[in-house]
Amino acid sequence: MIPQIQLQEIREHLEASQNPLFFFDNDVDGLCAFLILQRAIGRGKGVAIKSFPDLKEQYLRKVEELNPDAVFILDKAELSKEFAEAVEEKGIPMIWIDHHETKTPKEIIDKTFYYNSHPSSEPTTYIAQKVFNRREDLWLGVIGCIGDVYMPDFAKDFEKISPELLNSKISAFDVLNSTEIGKMVRMLNFGLMDSITNVVKLIKYLFKAKNAYDILEENQYTKQFHKRYTQLNEFFNKQVEKAESQLDTTSPLIFFTYSGNTSMSSEISNRLFYNHQDKLVIVAFKRPEKANISIRGKNALDITKKAIADIEGATGGGHVEATGAMVPIDYFEKFKENIYSLLE
Repeated sequence: MIPQIQLQEIREHLEASQNPLFFFDNDVDGLCAFLILQRAIGRGKGVAIKSFPDLKEQYLRKVEELNPDAVFILDKAELSKEFAEAVEEKGIPMIWIDHHETKTPKEIIDKTFYYNSHPSSEPTTYIAQKVFNRREDLWLGVIGCIGDVYMPDFAKDFEKISPELLNSKISAFDVLNSTEIGKMVRMLNFGLMDSITNVVKLIKYLFKAKNAYDILEENQYTKQFHKRYTQLNEFFNKQVEKAESQLDTTSPLIFFTYSGNTSMSSEISNRLFYNHQDKLVIVAFKRPEKANISIRGKNALDITKKAIADIEGATGGGHVEATGAMVPIDYFEKFKENIYSLLE
């Protein structure tokens, strides 16, 4: 866990900034970490990062457009040299808060105020909640942590407030896949897959939201959010059903590929692994130029690193049992061969 003195430093950076710009990873952990910090200080703009694996140069236009006095980078494992140098040249401090192992060179990290909970790896949402410890943001803290399959120590405090939503005695993975909190995680993940305009509307709504039930309530402000969730949840269920119909019960591997307009490999792989925890689960979203891949199971991180080691242009990483990878489509069959070889 990040020590208290560093949590205090993060708080001081936030309170000193009058126009902070938050870049957060495009998932529930990144979103909730941003919302907790933004709500605590009552100001700041947020931009979801969709580039993988690093925060790339393309996001500099947001720095130019919004003219922040501080840049906060949340839940992102890597930072590109071009982005870091350009922001440094403007004299804007960068505060980087994360929980992943990083490959970013030290000379780039040293351009930032860097806070990382690795190797204990408490989610970025957990770190954000610990900075201010606001009771009114406990629900965001729990949702963000559960989205990263982590049961925070403040879950019991939330359970006292909303016992019907959370049983802290079961695993975070069970909560993610079998409770209303898990549904909220999926709703927010799917909400981030909408247009920029609708994501901005969602963020504005969540900035003012009072509790977790505001996510479930359908009203004039959440109508589009609920519509998007219904659409994507139908697609999600169809992909899970399709993967289940192809299941080889004698194999230690589930290797499922799909395509379309929406990548949700992380959500699909989580559900398949929940259903089949004795197997290695690999879900690949294939696009014309690359495949976005999610891997779940025992030794997933080690397997991921070995499977992409000899593939030019491939990237990957994450947690011990939950990782992501990107493989150029021309090398996808090579990746698949590597996986089968490793399992043998």
